[in-house]
Amino acid sequence: MSGKFDNQVIVVTGGNRGIGKAIVKAFSKEGGKVFFIYSKNVDEAETVVKQVRDEGCFCEMIKCNITNQKECEHAITSIIKQTGKIDVLINNAGITKDGIMLMQSSDDWKSVMDVNFFGTYNITRQVILNMIKNRCGNIINVSSVAGLHGVAGQTNYCSSKAAIIGFTKALSREIGGKNIRVNAIAPGYIETDMTDSIPNRDIIIKNIPQKRYGKPEEVASVAMFLASGESSYVNGATIVIDGGYTA
Repeated sequence: MSGKFDNQVIVVTGGNRGIGKAIVKAFSKEGGKVFFIYSKNVDEAETVVKQVRDEGCFCEMIKCNITNQKECEHAITSIIKQTGKIDVLINNAGITKDGIMLMQSSDDWKSVMDVNFFGTYNITRQVILNMIKNRCGNIINVSSVAGLHGVAGQTNYCSSKAAIIGFTKALSREIGGKNIRVNAIAPGYIETDMTDSIPNRDIIIKNIPQKRYGKPEEVASVAMFLASGESSYVNGATIVIDGGYTA
């Protein structure tokens, strides 16, 4: 059975859990050759690979610290050596280190910006070279509704996600003429390990018109739309997936 992404090479950062894992599974089920990048938890990564392969789909994992430019270069080069191309890049990896700004250390700021923003830059810079050569590609950056409005206790996280939106808009203008589209996704409260630790869940849900957290698979569906020909004239956009929370 053919899929929407047959013969396409998909790279996903942070593909071993949460939204990233859902994206890996969704693209692989549609025929994509999915390579996902993880940094630490090899057991989680191996579990995802096994689950995907048990479904008869292609999946490989690559260990890479995306804050390190040399490691990013090595990871992307190894994928291109195997496949000759990268069709879709999904920058999903992200971390939080929450706290009131005056209580946050400079390390709290640096680590969040390094992973969330500079990690996105490091991987994208390597992938773009191949996409420009092939004059084809889709880049999807996972931002957050926190990048669109302020959240107390998350000044570092909000800043990193707002930076991703600015990066998306500017880059879409730079390479749109080379048949490469760049878009962002801004999820709201999604059922993941990251949101499990957020207090006052009941209060949050009361403020979501759909009265629930979203599912990782619902974010993956939007990522597939943006990576497909169905969104061929969508470029430089940020699509909010929050059940109406920021409406």
